[in-house]
Amino acid sequence: MTIAFRNRGFVAAMAAFVSLGAAAENCIELTTTAEAEQTYTNEQGQQATRLVPVVKALPGDEVVWTVTAKNLCSKPAEHVVIANPVPEHMTLVANTAMGIGTQITYSLDGKDFQAANALSVSDAAGTRSARPEEIRHIRWSYGTAFTPGATAFVRYRAIVD
Repeated sequence: MTIAFRNRGFVAAMAAFVSLGAAAENCIELTTTAEAEQTYTNEQGQQATRLVPVVKALPGDEVVWTVTAKNLCSKPAEHVVIANPVPEHMTLVANTAMGIGTQITYSLDGKDFQAANALSVSDAAGTRSARPEEIRHIRWSYGTAFTPGATAFVRYRAIVD
């Protein structure tokens, strides 16, 4: 399967936003980007990596998803929470979700969020810890308010199935 990222609506739809105070006033603007690491030679002749937009992703390709949040209002935005589904036909790369100043939780169903190591799955063999490919949602909860004009981002990596 090939995933094409030409439709910006698809990328924008990958981020869902929940905020107790800011959502009602449309204070938080979200931007979602899909990027891949590219190796290049820098000015010093050394190998380095950079993120470049993804146009097409093939099975096995790793995509770096970044959700940027900006407070557009003239007052602080409290209780900012970003909830994002792992895209269909993609598998979360374990331990790659990050967001400075956030508490990160995960979900199998988009409803019950817990620490990744607390998620469990029951199957014919009994109950076991959830595997990365079974995690379908990530939630980042900010512990402090977004001041007017503040921008922050969260990020994770996923591999095309």
